[in-house]
Amino acid sequence: MNHDNSTPSAPIGGLSADAFSSMFQAINGLRNRRALIAMASCMFAGVLVFGLFSFLAARLGFFMAFLGGLSLFIASATGVNAAGVLLMDQAKGRPSRELGRAITDGLMCIPKFILLGLALFAFALVVFVAVAIVVLVCKIPVLGPILFVVVFPLSVVVLGLTLCGLFLCMFLALPAIWEGATITRAIAQALAIARSRLVEAMLLMAVVWVLSVVVGFIVFGVLFTGLMPSIGMSTSILGGEAFGSMIGMMRQGGEFGGGGMGGAGYAIAAGIGAGLLWALAGSLLSLVNLLGLNLVYLRVTEGLDSAAAEAALRSRLDDAKRQATDLGQKAKDAAERARESARSSAAAPSSSSPAPTASVHAPPAYSAAPPQAAPREAPVDSTMPAMAKALACPQCLSAVGRDDAFCGVCGHKLK
Repeated sequence: MNHDNSTPSAPIGGLSADAFSSMFQAINGLRNRRALIAMASCMFAGVLVFGLFSFLAARLGFFMAFLGGLSLFIASATGVNAAGVLLMDQAKGRPSRELGRAITDGLMCIPKFILLGLALFAFALVVFVAVAIVVLVCKIPVLGPILFVVVFPLSVVVLGLTLCGLFLCMFLALPAIWEGATITRAIAQALAIARSRLVEAMLLMAVVWVLSVVVGFIVFGVLFTGLMPSIGMSTSILGGEAFGSMIGMMRQGGEFGGGGMGGAGYAIAAGIGAGLLWALAGSLLSLVNLLGLNLVYLRVTEGLDSAAAEAALRSRLDDAKRQATDLGQKAKDAAERARESARSSAAAPSSSSPAPTASVHAPPAYSAAPPQAAPREAPVDSTMPAMAKALACPQCLSAVGRDDAFCGVCGHKLK
């Protein structure tokens, strides 16, 4: 009976010999020519644009280097997502979509990929902050070291499971995105896999990575084996200035050197050809890894209640939004009460403060008399004019009346 290796068999849940052997179908990713063309062309375009911007960055500054890096990221991510979409079609036994549509779908996956990374980073940050707070409690004298006996191993387990789980979620959410799932559904499925099928998923992914390493040794071994003879033949036939110009350009930051313009032309052609060659080799290696990732995803999601996991995640997100809204409203109400209290306290002194005393003291003067008790203001008749209220005793500077003969404080004779 003929067995078609191009279409993998339907995933079977659970760890078994068939589960591990089915991962060897990842090698069939090398036969998907559309995925290879999509990834290699995007990679090559990204490397070419990055090289151009890097060449301009030596003259125009850091901004051109930033544009080059951004272009390389967009092109590489588009190629990986386009290949992932095409390989998901292959893994599910569906007809492969057109190359242009696959590249467009791959470009549309980039925002979801960024949101996925931010969501997982936020979750990891929450866990790390919680562990840091628990460790901070262990600074309590006497009781702290006793608590740390339990907190330290517990933190190791919690952080280890968190990082491994998020690492797994990052990889297993990508096939869900390539399958067309929303970002919420992709995260919910990945969290459900990490919670219930973590060991199975990691073992199957380990098999895929071993296969990728073997394929990488073969592909790059072929390239390195043919590299030195090709350089030797090119140097002997075209002349040493070809690769000498390449080395000179690398050393001088893009300036032509060594063999002049003719050698520089060969050097540029060799650099472009080498970029295309390494993009092709990297694409071949990635195809095995991406198809294996899709196969692992399809196997570990077999029988998984994704709808319930998505509903639970949405419920938690709604609760978090509700709590955040309540906290914001409470903070707003507290700020409003603080403003009202500030207005009331500012208006109270102006309405209830007593009228200031009308008595005016003359500036202090030095006197040889011994210090007396605190001056006591003499009673002032309210019918006296303002000038009478301004009189003071020349001895103790206490207020006196215009008709007083002696000071009521120190007894000094006034008249």
